[in-house]
Amino acid sequence: MKKLILILGIITVFAACATVATGPDDLDMAIRDASDYLNDNIPKGSKVAILNIQSDYNNLSEYIIEELIANAVNDKSFTVVDRAQFETIRMELKFQVSGEVSDASALEIGKFLGAQTIVTGAISELADRYRMRIRALDVKTTQVQGQYNRNVNTSKTLTALMKGGKPSSASYGTASRAEVADNRAGTGRGSTSQNTAPERQAMPAYKLGDTGPAGGLIFYDKNNNIGGWRYLEAAAKDLGPTNYIENPGSFPKDLYALWERTYEKEGRAVGRGIYNTEFLMTIAQARGGFTWAVRLCDNYEQNGFDDWFMPSRDELNFMYGNLYLKGLGNFRPEQYWSSTTWTDTWGSYRAWYITFSDGKHDNQNAGQNRRVRPIRQF
Repeated sequence: MKKLILILGIITVFAACATVATGPDDLDMAIRDASDYLNDNIPKGSKVAILNIQSDYNNLSEYIIEELIANAVNDKSFTVVDRAQFETIRMELKFQVSGEVSDASALEIGKFLGAQTIVTGAISELADRYRMRIRALDVKTTQVQGQYNRNVNTSKTLTALMKGGKPSSASYGTASRAEVADNRAGTGRGSTSQNTAPERQAMPAYKLGDTGPAGGLIFYDKNNNIGGWRYLEAAAKDLGPTNYIENPGSFPKDLYALWERTYEKEGRAVGRGIYNTEFLMTIAQARGGFTWAVRLCDNYEQNGFDDWFMPSRDELNFMYGNLYLKGLGNFRPEQYWSSTTWTDTWGSYRAWYITFSDGKHDNQNAGQNRRVRPIRQF
């Protein structure tokens, strides 16, 4: 009987050891729990960008990000920004997924990607274990939607991912202006040698109201180089008055889709003016809009710089507040077009403008004549 009890005891020990050896990996369990936490705390149906996991090991960061994305796709609680879209921006900005990223920088890239929520995190050594933190931020309100913390035991997966040493310390937003210009050569607007050469010099710091490289006035500073630019510069003079669209009638479906891309919800933010201009220029070229406000901005040249575009509604508002209200820029107390559009319930094509005499925003039939002031990024 004693021998039988001893044999059963040995079998139990071996069974327990086998369970430990073949049980769930603690890192995978932690990632799964983090995904469940995000599902509970991020509003259903949100568009989410999973940006980075700060760590000393790039493979480890990549693994956690990929698992979080896979879980999100399979759980179908929210949609995730396509990794290929994010990769383009990451390569352009020399962004390491394992590097340190400030909340401000993460929020900016989230806006750039059109995300409603961004997810960032970190994993670091803590005695004989590791501490993992996953955080969700609301892009619009900048509020923390949730933060998941967990201690992770050392595992075979964790050990394997840490092989190969530590990655370089390059981080988000560290690319120089010259590097960004090299990476974007031939893909951006106004990439002629005339306007590129001055920008490849070491860029000085500017204050609002300073004269910019093209001889205009600085009216916006976002304090980082995300997207390859930091400042917005307003041209030295108004163009127009001119109409937004000549004889605005019904658009073919393909052109209407472009107009829709400049709608108030998507097309009003800072940083959107350059994209609005590209969409509107496609429509202008298809409809012969030679005197349209957008074409005047696109064709504008000042001091050898020809990379001007039509400001979005929010960009125009910063021009109003940081220049006009301070008596700078030779603006008039009149109405100025933005590149942000609208279509009313009757299908009439309308565009947003700001009245500089009182700062009021409104939209009106796009066939009306108003002033326009080109701007540029650098």
